[in-house]
Amino acid sequence: MNPVDRAIDRIRSAIANDRHLGVQLYASVDGETVVDEVFGEASPGTPLLRNDAVPWICSTKLFGAMAVGRLLEEHRMSPATPVAEVVPEFARNGKHDVTIAQLMSHAVPYAIDSEAPFYTNDHEEALAALCETSLSAPPGSRAKYSAVGSWIVVAEWVSRLSGVPYEQYLHQHFLSPLGLTNTLLGVPESAAPAQVVPLPLYRWDGDLAEGDDEDPALVPAWFLTQHPSVGAHGPARELARLLECLVRGGEANGHSLLGPTAVETITTAQRSGLVDGHFGDLDISWGLGACVDSVLFGAPPGSRVVGHTSFNCGIAVGDMDHGLVVCHLATNLSFQGLGPGRLESRVVRDLYGLVR
Repeated sequence: MNPVDRAIDRIRSAIANDRHLGVQLYASVDGETVVDEVFGEASPGTPLLRNDAVPWICSTKLFGAMAVGRLLEEHRMSPATPVAEVVPEFARNGKHDVTIAQLMSHAVPYAIDSEAPFYTNDHEEALAALCETSLSAPPGSRAKYSAVGSWIVVAEWVSRLSGVPYEQYLHQHFLSPLGLTNTLLGVPESAAPAQVVPLPLYRWDGDLAEGDDEDPALVPAWFLTQHPSVGAHGPARELARLLECLVRGGEANGHSLLGPTAVETITTAQRSGLVDGHFGDLDISWGLGACVDSVLFGAPPGSRVVGHTSFNCGIAVGDMDHGLVVCHLATNLSFQGLGPGRLESRVVRDLYGLVR
């Protein structure tokens, strides 16, 4: 069985066995599409389509990685530059030495148990709360994955340095040049393209107790469409264009969206050697806003990769040496734990058969 057929069989089996509701799968090698398929449903009873805007969740952070990488290069700044040089209020309560690299590689040990105060659509309120937060250890000495908090600062940093709102900067420099016509990010519903409707993210049968009457649509719509850390919706093929741009050295559609220094900064480890409790106490290497560790994606050990996972519902990864890009997005959460046993990771391993 060829690698694509093997991956497709895995996904169909997962849907047939009630582990997934619907999945979009896209893969390319050197920019040439090798699979662009959909399986299952967008919501119970409604077939999933190739152009449906599936939640990207944390893979949205790839936009922030590209924006910061571009601005660092443009302004001749270093990843070691303190965040407070651009956002001075972030220096409060011992954070004056936190660098851009530490902020975006999840090496800022905030002294909090929960990021709940940052789960708000009031950017100024969330930014103020984050700036007042102290640290439990020196920056860079501990790993602490920040699902939403640090990206509030990233958005503010990009906005202040570029002189335009964060979402506007992303649309101008990435969404428009990459042709992401079915992707929504920070666009009020009234201004969104008529054909693009953001899908909800569901809990699915295997995760619900019998008789559970909890609403299976898990995440509030305003959060998924407005927050800089998780706010993108779009087809798997359009998320893949971000990775295709990175693995092709910042080039897309005949234009240079990122210079070589920006690509290197994003795809080179800015943090390693730190045990990460969020990821099962694994030592995972992070670049600038993107994971660069093969263990998180199911890629062969030693692969030079870049990408991100979407909380229990997806993977987006590019191989810098082989030009392979894989995006797997599901319409539901499926709690399968971490590591190589996840459906998404097995699909990535299958598709590596295309470049071995």
